[in-house]
Amino acid sequence: MAIPYTTAEADELGTHVHRKEGNTWRYIEDVHVKSGGAWRDTKEVYVKSGGTWRLVHEGEHFLFNVEVTGSNNGEFQLANWISTTGGYSGNKIKGLVTLGSATDASTNGTRNQVNLGSFSADSKIYLRINLNCRITGNGGNGGNSGGQNGQNGQRALYTRTKFILDNAGTIAGGGGGGGGGNNSNCVYQNTNYFSCQKGQQCSELVQNQSPSAGGGGGGGAGYPGGSGGSGNQAGGNGQAYAAGGGGGNGGCGANSGGKGGDLGQNGQNAVGGGGTAGSTGTAIDGWSYRYSQSGSNDGDIRGPQIN
Repeated sequence: MAIPYTTAEADELGTHVHRKEGNTWRYIEDVHVKSGGAWRDTKEVYVKSGGTWRLVHEGEHFLFNVEVTGSNNGEFQLANWISTTGGYSGNKIKGLVTLGSATDASTNGTRNQVNLGSFSADSKIYLRINLNCRITGNGGNGGNSGGQNGQNGQRALYTRTKFILDNAGTIAGGGGGGGGGNNSNCVYQNTNYFSCQKGQQCSELVQNQSPSAGGGGGGGAGYPGGSGGSGNQAGGNGQAYAAGGGGGNGGCGANSGGKGGDLGQNGQNAVGGGGTAGSTGTAIDGWSYRYSQSGSNDGDIRGPQIN
C-alpha cells in the first residue's frame, strides 16, 4: 500500500522501505515477509550494514495526511482527528498536518490554536503552514475602568510530539489586553442662597463632586481578538491581526486605558495610573520537540517559544 504523503515528505519523516515500480522507486506503507508458508505483515524491518543492524522501516505507526482549512476559532486537536476520522486508538503515528489548502494558498485562513498531542517518542509529525495561513491564540480582554488589569493572551501551538516545521505563514500567541484606567472625581463649588435674620438672603459655598471614569483597556490581537474594557470610552476590540486602542478618560485626573498587544506582544499599562497589562500568549509550547526544519523553515513566529 502506498504512503499517504509525497516522497519528499516521506524523506523528512524517514524510515520507510522503497520498492521499485518500473523505473521509479516508491515508498510503501506495508511490508510482508513469508514465514512458515504464510505471508505476514511486519511491524519493523532491519538490515545489516557494516556489521550493525539498522532500522529501515517502521510498520506499526498510523500514517496520515490531514489538511486543516478555512478560518475557525476552535482548537484543532490531532488526537481527536486521528481517533474519530482515522479510527486509530494507539499512540504511534507518523504523518503530515497542513494548515491551509495544499493546492490554493488563497483559501487559507486562521486557526485558533493547534494541539499536536503527546504521542510515542518515535512518532513524527510534519507540520506545514501555508502562505497567508496563521495559527494564533486568543487575544486577552482589556481591563475595565477603575484600574482593572488586562487579561493574558493565549497560546497558539502545543505539542509533546516531535515535529518538523515548515512555516510559510505565522504562528503567534494572542496579544495581551491593555490595563483599564483609574477613575477619579470632578470637584466643583456651588453657591447656595437661604433666608437668614431680618428677611435677609444669605449665601454659602458648597463643594460638590461627580465621578469621572477612566478609559477601558484595548483588547489584544488574536483569533478571536480580545474584547475592549468598559469605561468613559470603551477600549477597542482586538482584531485578528491588530490590537484595540485604549479608551479615553473623562478628565479631572482619571486615566486613559492602555492599548492591547499586537500578535505576540504584551498589552500596555493604563496611561498614568490604573491596571497593568496582560502578557502575550505563548507562540509554541513544546519548542524542544521541533527536531528539524523544512521548506520555509521556522518562518514568522511571534511570541515566546517554551518547553
